[in-house]
Amino acid sequence: MALSTEEYLKIGNFFNEVLSQYNYHVAPIAPAGKPGKIIKSVREYRLQLINKNQDTSEKLISSLGSILQNASKDITSVQYNKISPNSSKFPSYGFKYQGQNFDLVIGRGANKGENFETNTVTGLASAFSTSKSNSDYSDVIRQLNEANKEFASVEIKSVTQRKGSTKKEGIAIEKLGAIIGDIVLTDTTNNNWYVSLKDVNGDTFSSYSGAASLFDMKGELQPKSAGAEFLNAFGVDLNEIQAGFDLRNNKKVIRKKIKVEKANQQEIKKIFERAWGMNYYYVRKMPNGWKVFWMDRKKLNDFAGNITVTDIRYPTLKSKQITIYCGNKYQSYIIELRNSKAGEYPNDTKFKIR
Repeated sequence: MALSTEEYLKIGNFFNEVLSQYNYHVAPIAPAGKPGKIIKSVREYRLQLINKNQDTSEKLISSLGSILQNASKDITSVQYNKISPNSSKFPSYGFKYQGQNFDLVIGRGANKGENFETNTVTGLASAFSTSKSNSDYSDVIRQLNEANKEFASVEIKSVTQRKGSTKKEGIAIEKLGAIIGDIVLTDTTNNNWYVSLKDVNGDTFSSYSGAASLFDMKGELQPKSAGAEFLNAFGVDLNEIQAGFDLRNNKKVIRKKIKVEKANQQEIKKIFERAWGMNYYYVRKMPNGWKVFWMDRKKLNDFAGNITVTDIRYPTLKSKQITIYCGNKYQSYIIELRNSKAGEYPNDTKFKIR
């Protein structure tokens, strides 16, 4: 039976009190927790580091089980999860209290990409407010100005990290820059300019959420799923995928033949249009300098049009990944379908630049 919002908030406050000594608190954006990201019947609390540059997650992980068991005799079924059922990468502790299942997801310290983003925000903010010629980021600012004449004509008054949802579903392509952007540059007219920031290893530029629909719980490929529809656009043989996973899992089953579709450039273009989005800056740190461009309609047409598939790699005994190699005269790509939670069947899709 679900508890009241007030009771959930009290539980959140309790965790804030006992976990502060471990440099943790409940995410301020959801102090009363929220329905699980994946398992909606579970009450999920995101535990975040107070000081993200000091990763004390291992200390908390070793102590949290005892904390829960000693907190109340009504807390039962305490269990540590190496990967939370509500997260693709973070561990958690699950428990039951007053008939309700809970999941405490333990966030970790800022990774290299997050630190890079924070440092870049600080550097750009300083560069826009001081002499640009003396800044380490002067080359970035010069390229931002060259890539968009409208941007070059305005003054920037603030540089911040974008917060909020990263879900692209239902958002018009023209407005995806506000979702894709990591950094927000606000000018003196209060117009926002969005920057998608990548470090030197940042070859991934987009993801796709439909991969998890490709197989059911029994390991049977679903030919009418969103995942299958995605693969059909690239001319992927779904029979080969099923055969690869059957081989990996020693399943000797006679399967009904699935029709193999031809690669469809129009559908592929639509997929890449949503993968890239538009109306934002792409900024990537390179071994020497920066790569900067403004993603407008022309650039999007160049990057998404006339894409051909050059190779497809199917699952084998040694690999459970599905890989699509494709591209056009402007850009080459790799699309990877894999399981991001160390499971067997794909649940995640990454678009990468080659």
